[in-house]
Amino acid sequence: MMRRLLASIVAVALVCGCARRTDDGKSPNGSAAAQAGSAPVAVPQGTTEWERFNYDSSTIQPAALASLPLVDVQRIRAIIFGRHGRIFQDSTLQAWLAARAWYRPDTTFTNARLTPGDRANLEIVRAAEAQKHPQIEPGDMRFYQDRVIRTAMLGDHSPQDWEVLEAEVLANHGFVWANELDDDSRNLQPDDLQHYFNERYWYRPNPDFKASELSAIERQNLDTIALAETKQNKRTLSFGMMNLFQSTPLTEQMLQHLPIAELRLLRNEIYARHGRRFQTPWLADVFRQEPWYTPRADYSDADLSAVDSANIKLIANREEQLHQSLATTVLTPEDVRGLRPEDARRLRNEIYARHGRRFQDPALQRYFASFSWYKPKDSFQENQLNETEKANAHLISLYEHGRFTEG
Repeated sequence: MMRRLLASIVAVALVCGCARRTDDGKSPNGSAAAQAGSAPVAVPQGTTEWERFNYDSSTIQPAALASLPLVDVQRIRAIIFGRHGRIFQDSTLQAWLAARAWYRPDTTFTNARLTPGDRANLEIVRAAEAQKHPQIEPGDMRFYQDRVIRTAMLGDHSPQDWEVLEAEVLANHGFVWANELDDDSRNLQPDDLQHYFNERYWYRPNPDFKASELSAIERQNLDTIALAETKQNKRTLSFGMMNLFQSTPLTEQMLQHLPIAELRLLRNEIYARHGRRFQTPWLADVFRQEPWYTPRADYSDADLSAVDSANIKLIANREEQLHQSLATTVLTPEDVRGLRPEDARRLRNEIYARHGRRFQDPALQRYFASFSWYKPKDSFQENQLNETEKANAHLISLYEHGRFTEG
């Protein structure tokens, strides 16, 4: 008898301390069902036993997860959240959770319900998931803050998830995207980065953190993510790479198949590399996220080199060609491949903006007001679009919707 008891104590030490639990996994000090003298449970041998584990008062040891397949580790994470009623976007995980007799979905769930024990165990479980992923996924970059990644480790992703992977490097430090002075920050949508990270249990906003404070490894990892995304989209150039062309002229071929939004960022990146301040809110916010960006009060266009000026002119000419082609040339999927949803939304609405449409969305209206060609007209009608514009609007709309993967 004593030998069996000692064996149980050793087993439970692999997954937790020596906290006693009742058969339903509740702490003996916090439940009416607790009984004095309850024996500690052994290392869980299946998901049913993990469902009875007390995550609030006991700590999982990483060794207990090492031999489990990825799906089982994901289910343990679902159990921790599911005990508080969280509803998952992942349909497979949600279906499994919904089949548990104890699960009670709650649309009002927030991470505030998680106990310190829950959060500590989630970190252990989430680290195990990151190790088991065949490629780096949203949520994994937290475990690479001090580790250099390679493009081969990143694999392929949707445009939204590339955005998350980049942003997560900043979110690890509590970077805040929403601007309290911006009306839109009070009505965040699920496709907003700030909304996304607000829903992550590990995110702690730190309004004082600046992108320039990222470590050398984190900056290198950001460059690797940008390079991997560029390769996936079969392009030779992308935003963030203009430091490579400060003394090298761009070519028209390099700009082929780059969407309008990307071109505008590239053009303004040349100015930003010299410290130019931006009055256009969305542009200022974009560069605020770049660790290399240092705005200067004494910036002058005279700081631009001859190569800089030539590259700006080349990009501007390409932008104008694409602006005009929205009404005259039917776009192909290759022309818009890799568009992030927000960029796609802006590009589609540019077709309407070219005819003077006013936009009810304040952010969209401000965006187009930043263009000199935009002339709002109360007389705008949908039937003013020609067939090419309608076809292009439809194609672009296919890239406009999507959700960030839960990390």
